[in-house]
Amino acid sequence: MKLNNVIQPGRIDTSSQEYQAKLRKVSEEFAAWYIYEIFKKMYNTIPKSGLIQEGFGERWFREMLLQQYALKAARTDLRSISDMIYKSLGGKKIQKQQFDRSESLKILNSLLSSGKLVLKDDKHGQ
Repeated sequence: MKLNNVIQPGRIDTSSQEYQAKLRKVSEEFAAWYIYEIFKKMYNTIPKSGLIQEGFGERWFREMLLQQYALKAARTDLRSISDMIYKSLGGKKIQKQQFDRSESLKILNSLLSSGKLVLKDDKHGQ
């Protein structure tokens, strides 16, 4: 891939397939980061017994596992979130699924209202 085909001084060809593919990937990664933060907050709400102390390897593995879960969710079940980001950044085509903000909001609201997702304020413990 030659960069001068995609990016020219003072002008970016946003209609090229390469640009759109990169924009899609970045949108999925950003959505995955957002979903990862939610998963991390959810995990932190689980009570810990303290019987066995958590080691560095366990923390590292859990972080990597949550990141992979978030990336998978951004590409499949919660794809509408990455589609929203893609479209808002100037994405041209939504290939498999029609762009729908209400679907993502319904999913997030259902998690919040069912009590499955509880957001805590880290500073005040609320």
